[in-house]
Amino acid sequence: MKINWKRLAWVIFVCLYAALFFFNCFRPFDNWFMAYVYTMILIIWLAYEYYNRHLFFQSGFVPDALYFWLARASIALFFYSALVIGIAAIIWWPKNQIGLYPIIQVLGLLVLGYSIYLRMRAFQIKRANQGSVRLFYLSVAALFASLAFGYGSILLVVYVTVIGLPLVYWNYEIEKRILAGFTTYVEKQSTVDAKQRDYTKLWAKYIEKNVKKSSKK
Repeated sequence: MKINWKRLAWVIFVCLYAALFFFNCFRPFDNWFMAYVYTMILIIWLAYEYYNRHLFFQSGFVPDALYFWLARASIALFFYSALVIGIAAIIWWPKNQIGLYPIIQVLGLLVLGYSIYLRMRAFQIKRANQGSVRLFYLSVAALFASLAFGYGSILLVVYVTVIGLPLVYWNYEIEKRILAGFTTYVEKQSTVDAKQRDYTKLWAKYIEKNVKKSSKK
């Protein structure tokens, strides 16, 4: 595997900077250590995904041109706002904490680990299908749930339940429909055996077809 040294150097710098920054940020406050451990595992994982050019909230199983921008932007905005709320629960808003330290935080780490496991399973599937899409968005749902427990925030539990999980389901339904439409298109257009199909070219033709449809409306 070829190493992208520039991207790797950036990832290492970000992880080292985050380790120092969040250590100094959390340390003066009560019940900080497990939240710090959770934050660093989350950052290292996201850095690994960044290095491999994977977006944490979008599977990459379908081309970018077919994603609905509002759903994509909404789920990204939710994640970053949830992260701010979680950090605020440790630093500025102790009354928002669930309590039961460190049991809740350990639960958050376990759910984060489960999210990583589901994501790895989704990417191990050679060609995207309904199962891989389902696994990926289950991993995103688990990631969002882990934020609430990892930071032990009452508000985050509500925020994830009311806004986060519906956003995950919305993105999942959009991607599932795109993939189903592409599968139907391939079955109708291609008479070649599945193992011999050039899916890159088929996606390009499918995108072109959908762009033409959009321009006619």
